[in-house]
Amino acid sequence: MGLRNIEDKLSREAEMKRKGAELAIKSLEEMSKKVQNLHRDLEKLENKFEADFKKNPELAQHLMSIREELGLPLSIGLYEVGPKPSFKDRLTGKDEFHNYLALRILEIGNKLRTKTGGIVSASELILRINEENKGITIGISDLMKSLDLLKQNGMIHSIREYSGLRVIEFIDPNLSDDHHKLLEIGARFRGEISLTDLIRESGWSLERINQSINSLINQKIAVKSETLDGIIISFPGL
Repeated sequence: MGLRNIEDKLSREAEMKRKGAELAIKSLEEMSKKVQNLHRDLEKLENKFEADFKKNPELAQHLMSIREELGLPLSIGLYEVGPKPSFKDRLTGKDEFHNYLALRILEIGNKLRTKTGGIVSASELILRINEENKGITIGISDLMKSLDLLKQNGMIHSIREYSGLRVIEFIDPNLSDDHHKLLEIGARFRGEISLTDLIRESGWSLERINQSINSLINQKIAVKSETLDGIIISFPGL
């Protein structure tokens, strides 16, 4: 192959690469436009059916899933906790406060799922909601009423109590009796306990403890840390 032929070949290859890059850029631009259109269509949908999303937790949950798939924030912008209902509102059936609160609880539970394994204490929910809604304070009765709404609609799995601490299971963690026993002990120690104390409190062998703890770690319900004082077991959801 002569020098001229080599130059021609290199020139053709360079031209093909340039056209390939231009085609890739064009495809990305078209994809970006489609995503932007999806965002706009979703916004129109939210505005059109705002009242339905506010009243239907299951519908709102589907919408939050779509937003997550599109890379959008889970917060839809429709569910800020509003003023508490008056006595008259309760009598006339206009109590939408607990519907809004239920949807906000779902959002928080979804955001914390990867950190807590899908379980969150009631006290943590109250703390987070009160911090983000200055001037509006909810208590355990408000929270439990909204949680009951979610439970009735199948939006959360269960509400348990460990040593007086209410814990919400947003998904089914499929826990054994041994797991519940460890969570009971963990709740008594405010969500963090040394391995030594855990063995003493449970009365179990190290092998039995490790088997259950490793299972909880895999589900992100527990975290094991090695410190200068020994091994510490934490339960982020407690």
